[in-house]
Amino acid sequence: MKKIVSATLATLVLAPMMLMADMDRCVSCHGVDFELKALGNSKIVKNMSEQDIKAALDGYKNGKGGSMKELMIQEVNLGVDTDAMAADIYHESRTPGFDEPSDEYIFQKRLSVRSLHKLKNNIKKADKKSMPKIVSQIKAMAFTMYTYDDLLKEKIDFKTMKANKTKLSKSDILEKVSAVKRCVDHSFSEDEIVKCRVDFVNLAGSLTRDQEQKIKAKQKAKKPPLYTGEGSVDMTKYLK
Repeated sequence: MKKIVSATLATLVLAPMMLMADMDRCVSCHGVDFELKALGNSKIVKNMSEQDIKAALDGYKNGKGGSMKELMIQEVNLGVDTDAMAADIYHESRTPGFDEPSDEYIFQKRLSVRSLHKLKNNIKKADKKSMPKIVSQIKAMAFTMYTYDDLLKEKIDFKTMKANKTKLSKSDILEKVSAVKRCVDHSFSEDEIVKCRVDFVNLAGSLTRDQEQKIKAKQKAKKPPLYTGEGSVDMTKYLK
């Protein structure tokens, strides 16, 4: 099924931080199945691997490229997520025909990609002192996903969520969030995105259970509570 959420390799107008764009702008130059040379000059995208597509996008984003360089630099250098872009373009080039998805699907995928992209960057920059705030951001995102996604509600059981057997490090959390991001990048239906979100909500649930244990330990030792500042979300009542 063709998704218009993908970005193009040749002609596409992006607003800052817009991670995907309408596919109809892509096919006007590259062909419905990306089988054409855009403007008679570009490589045939259908013959490229996903890694090659990403490398080309990264090159344009960094001011490098071939004959389409001047056009593409201005198209992909405004906060573009090249991982999501490359995954979408590769999928479209292997999916015959063009079928426009629902506005709801487009919104949900854009929201997920943008949020996870920002969260990954925040985790990478975080130190030990700021990680509790990052955990609160993860819980807040998971809570939002759960609240507004009826399909997700059918697949989540908070009662079954448990604390992690070992403490998750910053790198562990980054890898889990990155895995969810990769999952969303390669999702092309609402059902596929829901599966990714289940993994993310389960991560948030396990982190909440971890914090429950820490809170109980701090209460017993009469120490100050964990991070409860801006952006914090108390999911304890949903886990009982």
